[in-house]
Amino acid sequence: MNPEVQPRKPRRPSGLLPRLSLRLRLTLWVVAIFTLIQWTTGVIFWLYQRAAIREMYEAVLAEKAEPLSEGVSNLFPDDLHAANLNSLAQGELGWGVISRYALDVFDEAGKSQVLDRAPFVDAADLPIREALKTGAPAYTWLDLEPLGSTDPAAHSTATIVYPFEQDGRRYVLVIAASDAFAQRQLALLERVLALAGVIGPLAAGVAGWFIAGVAISPLERLRGFASRLGPESIGEALGVDEAESKEVARLSWELEEARQRIQAAFKAQERFLSNVSHEIKTPISVMLIEAQTLPREGLPEDVNAYLDSVEEEMLRLGRLVESFLTLTRVQDGKGLTRELEYPANDMVMDCVDHCLALAEQYRVRLSPRLLEGEHDADTIVCGEPELLRTLLDNLVRNAIRFSPQGQAVEISMQRVNASVLFHVQDRGPGIPPDQLTAIFDRFAQTEEEQRRGRGHGLGLEIAQGIAELHGGRIIADNREGGGAVFTVTLPVKEDEDDCPDVEADADERV
Repeated sequence: MNPEVQPRKPRRPSGLLPRLSLRLRLTLWVVAIFTLIQWTTGVIFWLYQRAAIREMYEAVLAEKAEPLSEGVSNLFPDDLHAANLNSLAQGELGWGVISRYALDVFDEAGKSQVLDRAPFVDAADLPIREALKTGAPAYTWLDLEPLGSTDPAAHSTATIVYPFEQDGRRYVLVIAASDAFAQRQLALLERVLALAGVIGPLAAGVAGWFIAGVAISPLERLRGFASRLGPESIGEALGVDEAESKEVARLSWELEEARQRIQAAFKAQERFLSNVSHEIKTPISVMLIEAQTLPREGLPEDVNAYLDSVEEEMLRLGRLVESFLTLTRVQDGKGLTRELEYPANDMVMDCVDHCLALAEQYRVRLSPRLLEGEHDADTIVCGEPELLRTLLDNLVRNAIRFSPQGQAVEISMQRVNASVLFHVQDRGPGIPPDQLTAIFDRFAQTEEEQRRGRGHGLGLEIAQGIAELHGGRIIADNREGGGAVFTVTLPVKEDEDDCPDVEADADERV
């Protein structure tokens, strides 16, 4: 079997993001936005802390500069030794956040006034002229080791140049203080911010995944409804939840209205098909009877050939109408109008009786194998016998048409727990793998069948609809060594009250 039915494949979305799920995309957006905000806030906070530390150091040095300049004035000129400066600084700076410091005194020419020590900083690096010109302290930050410290953090030094007068001459007091303590605090803050920069996005990812799941859960419910939506489930209402968000409720209402419009269109189509089929059935029957009962004695050969052609086409058209009526009956009803007992073995033998003439026409043998054993032989299927016979007849006739002459169509059964399996196997050309599901579509036929004008491509769809109506299904597959196999799975009767007996129901109706 090689039906030329090629379902159109959906176009794959281009780009990376469209191929990701909506939930994952929402999570990535949450992580990206949170990470950007967190890192930007961290950088701003770090810059603010560094500026605040520098302002704090400059304020401390400005506060200590005035008393230190007074003490230095008392040391002029003979006691301006390094030891005396250190003692003076110890009393003012030897506490708090300043752990290392150094003092020096320069004149207007930039010459150090300390008697027994070389200057710890080059005067050219200091804003001496600015401080002397304005008469106000000047600040600068230098990268140096003022006190021989090996701590790299101590290289960043806050320096104040404080102007003062002594004996009518102008001098500047230079105070350098290491901010090692503050640098260590900033380094600790940097590690904390870096750790938060790693943990924060991870936590945002977990929270974003949860939030996105909550956000799209209504869409998943709608997607599940849309995936189930089909001709057989078009009557299933969506059931809009008023507690949903405004957007989701609006989408739900629109889907429900679309479902109702589609359902109305389906009903109109099936109703039109049923009405037309019924209207056509009567003239077809009249023309067929007239063609069959018309006396042919003495008629020319071409007239007899014409009557044979009319009879054949009327029979073919009648089978098409019957197929449409059966298909309408299967798809239009919400369930079976009645359920009767139908022994599985009888179902197979009735099918063999109905299909024997077609098998002889195609020179194909029918090989049924019934259920055996005390338990399996009494297997009962509940349903409408007419539809169940139609189901099996369509599969067997389909297998007969595709079987080579002299081969056998095997009809076997198997009892599996609460189900019975009917296997219809042939030795035909088989089914292409990409067509195993498409063969159950409406009007699915091979090119050979279309060329010969045999059948209308409705048999397998009718069989599938009847199986689903009875709570079963049909699976198509290929046999090893060539050929196809159709497996029908139907539930069996287990309780005494499941369905009445066929004969008992007939007596009741009589």
